[in-house]
Amino acid sequence: MASELADLLDASFRSLEDQDEADQQSAEDDSTQEPQLVYGNVYEFVSQWLRYMYRRDINGKSAYWKANWWECKEAESRLTELWRTWEYFRQDPIGMAIWWRDYCDPAMAVLLSEDGPLKSGWESARDRTYGDKPLACAPAPDGMFRDERGDGRPLVSKLSGSVPADVRSRALS
Repeated sequence: MASELADLLDASFRSLEDQDEADQQSAEDDSTQEPQLVYGNVYEFVSQWLRYMYRRDINGKSAYWKANWWECKEAESRLTELWRTWEYFRQDPIGMAIWWRDYCDPAMAVLLSEDGPLKSGWESARDRTYGDKPLACAPAPDGMFRDERGDGRPLVSKLSGSVPADVRSRALS
C-alpha cells in the first residue's frame, strides 16, 4: 500500500511538472505570436476609424480631402503606412500618443494641405465636411483592397453611414 501511495504521489507531481512546462511553453508561444490586425486593410481603417476620429473642416480653401482618396496613389500610400503604424502603436500603453504626434498629425497635415495630393479633383458637393462630421469616404470598388489579416473575416466594403459602436475601443484592442 505504501508503494502504491508513493507511486500515486510521484505521478501527481510529474503531472504538475508537466502542466507547468506546458503552461510555460504556451506563454512563450503567445509572446512570439504576431498580434492580429484590427483592420484588414487601409480602406477599413480609414472608413471605420480614421475618418471618425480625425474630423476637420474640409472647405476647399485651406483644407482638401477626397471621399475617393484611394484614387490618389500618394494619399493611398501615406494612409496605408498610417494604418500600419496605428496597428503597431495601438498595442503599447503610450503608443497612441506617439502615433498621433509623430505619424498621424504630420501625415494628415500633408494630405489635407492647400498644396497636398488631395487637392486635385476635389469636389465641393462630395468632399466638403465640417469638424463635427466625419471625413467623407466613398465606397471602394469591389476587390480593390484585400484582407491582410488572413483569418477569414469578411472585409467591409460598403459604408454603413453610421459611427461604428466600437470606434473608440478598437484603438486599444
